[in-house]
Amino acid sequence: MKNDKLLFEVIKSMTMNEKRYFKVFCNRHIIGGQNKYVLLFNIFQKIKSFNDKSIVETLTEHNYSLKFISSDMNYLKKMLLKSLNEFHSEKTFDIKIKQQLISIEILFYKGLYQECLELINKAKKIKLFNESNYLMLELLNWEKKCTGYSLGLIKAIDVNCSIENCFNQIKSEKEITDIYYNSYLLKNNLGKTNKEKIIFEFENLLKNNVLLKNNHFDSVRLNVYCQLIYSNYYHVKKDYLSELNYLYKALSFFDFNEDYKFENPLDYISISIRVIDIKKTGSSDEFYSELKKLRDFDNILDLQKEVIQERIFLFTNQAELEHLLYVNQFDDAAIVLENILQAIKTSKYNIEPYYFIKIYYLIASINCVFGNFSNGLKYINKVINVFKFSDRPNVFVRAEFLNIIIHYELKNYDLVLRAIGNVKLKYKAKYEFNYFEIKILETIYKISENAHIIKEKTEFQNLYYSIKKKFSQDEVDLLKNNYIKYIITKTNNSKR
Repeated sequence: MKNDKLLFEVIKSMTMNEKRYFKVFCNRHIIGGQNKYVLLFNIFQKIKSFNDKSIVETLTEHNYSLKFISSDMNYLKKMLLKSLNEFHSEKTFDIKIKQQLISIEILFYKGLYQECLELINKAKKIKLFNESNYLMLELLNWEKKCTGYSLGLIKAIDVNCSIENCFNQIKSEKEITDIYYNSYLLKNNLGKTNKEKIIFEFENLLKNNVLLKNNHFDSVRLNVYCQLIYSNYYHVKKDYLSELNYLYKALSFFDFNEDYKFENPLDYISISIRVIDIKKTGSSDEFYSELKKLRDFDNILDLQKEVIQERIFLFTNQAELEHLLYVNQFDDAAIVLENILQAIKTSKYNIEPYYFIKIYYLIASINCVFGNFSNGLKYINKVINVFKFSDRPNVFVRAEFLNIIIHYELKNYDLVLRAIGNVKLKYKAKYEFNYFEIKILETIYKISENAHIIKEKTEFQNLYYSIKKKFSQDEVDLLKNNYIKYIITKTNNSKR
């Protein structure tokens, strides 16, 4: 049974409509009586966690024979996947083309070449056909075969030329995709590598001929990739207005192609989140306007609806929490925090570590705002102990920094001194702390060495005056804003 976790996970993920369809699908194959696979399916729905003991106990309670359980489970798994295939057979353009390819292959081996060509022409008219050159290549290969057998060699040669064009398009697509991926690698290296070096490498990347020659592609995806490449470049340059402009351009391709938006909701959400990230330190009206757009997005969803709704809820509440911290609306932030905590407890689907690291970091941060450092430490420990630096370097380092602040506030001075030494050594070669972090660490280290002699308030006042000029010279983003608030709090000896 150990290898049948897929069965459990598939049943757990199914919607009510998919479950209903499966039972209808399954009952087509019997005449009268109870279908034992439907019975097994119903039993599996009641199992809360996947392990041999719970499966055996639940099956025994329902008087289900264990004699052929392995083969029964394998058959149920096949039936489930077949029913899901049938249920979703018209959902996306990829699935539609694949369904046509299956029919074309069957008709080809029956010698019905003209009928195959009719299906091929029908497949070419499917919306978003240009989004998959790989499927187009397979379709053209069948067209070449059928044309050769039914219309002759000359016609087949023409189709073969189309295959060559398709290969060229795939080559261009790969080059654009490589640039797109590399642009993200460069963007994510901020803090780990010298900024000027990253900009230099980025500008060389933007000189690639395939990017310069093609201002507009037939593929929506490649047009979106191009806008995101430039938005990543301006993010690195900290030109957030230009970054925002290219993000809006990327979203416009979704808005002009509703079918593409419907089939690629996760991409739309990730770009929208980037827009919201920029807006969260600005006007509350503009921020909440963008937040509403994303929250209303689930109205058009069908495919992946529950997965998307869960992501939108977590992402938008995370952004709202950051905005409320920025504008000092701490009581409202506490309400949003409670919503996030509840969502984490009941979350059904997997969300990448990249996002959970930020969520836990924010939960720790707001606990610290309210002086609940012990609870804040619990969530910081989740980041440091459960995840890895490579999962999200920028936020992981911030969590290490906040860990030091928490131990300092808890007066664990020996731990503070040890942690500062470890962090400096750990990140010396792979991450650069910003000016504010370096100065705060220096102050905390000095106080922790002589906690009973040095006056904390005086040291933080000195720190404030020494870096005050930096407040206006640098753009005050959310992170710096929080550091400034912390320093001011220590000079006033106030709670917030």
